[in-house]
Amino acid sequence: MNEFIKNDFLPIVLDLKRNSVMSKYFLISIFSLGLFFSYYAANNILLTKISAIVNDPYQISNDVVKDNYLVYVKEKANKKSNSDCHPGLGVGVLQGEGIICNPGLENLQDKAELDDELVDELSKNIDKDKQVLADKFEKLRERMEKAISEEEEEGITLPEEIKKKIDADDVQTKEDHESKEGEQCRSGDVLDGASNAGDLKVLAECQDAIGDVMHTKKMDDGDYKFLLKLDDQYQFLKNDINEEKTDGFLVIEIVPKDQDLQNIYLPESGDKVHVWGAWVTDEPKGWHEIHPTWQVIKQ
Repeated sequence: MNEFIKNDFLPIVLDLKRNSVMSKYFLISIFSLGLFFSYYAANNILLTKISAIVNDPYQISNDVVKDNYLVYVKEKANKKSNSDCHPGLGVGVLQGEGIICNPGLENLQDKAELDDELVDELSKNIDKDKQVLADKFEKLRERMEKAISEEEEEGITLPEEIKKKIDADDVQTKEDHESKEGEQCRSGDVLDGASNAGDLKVLAECQDAIGDVMHTKKMDDGDYKFLLKLDDQYQFLKNDINEEKTDGFLVIEIVPKDQDLQNIYLPESGDKVHVWGAWVTDEPKGWHEIHPTWQVIKQ
């Protein structure tokens, strides 16, 4: 019996164990190869899709649209540099013989229709279909006008869970960020002059930002308001609601009492500006703003 176990049964058991171990390694190898090829195939498909979008003249990403729209408004501003009215002078400032500068009206005229020649030039530069680019520009302008006019926000209350998240994020923001100090800052009540001061939660009593002006509007309450495409080092000034509701731009508002100050330049679309003011959350809207803004310098 012992001889049977030693000579016949034990070798079979050892062989089974050896085969079992080899089977495990084999299965692991097959599974690993399967994962590798799945990952490779998925990424290859993704890269193919991205390449197709990049090379497709009818597909344009929102970032490309915004970048080219900024080029468009800058070029258009250069073409009309002989205008009698220059928005930087301020509301109601006399310029020349009986000419009153009215940046709100001036900008409305600018937004009436797209410059076909400029759109054509830009579409060729990025190898995209001209009409598609023009349509994207129009849709971007519509979104910015709705955001700056707060058309979609009237009568809408943010859900409680979103309010709680904004509040929590703002608490962390205030802990992580120190208010600026210096001659560009304002003492006393930094919200003085804001018609909706009760809606504004102060994140920093003094904060600066640099960026490009994308859209402007003179509001019914007298505020001069614009959307700022922030430079990279100021991206932290936005929150998720800015990304969702204002196309990723920071809202800037100059209250009426500050609009004729010497250090206030009332910008137009395409201007590069450096602004100083109170960094706040507009609680009913949920997004971040610099409001009031008491210094605007054209770069």
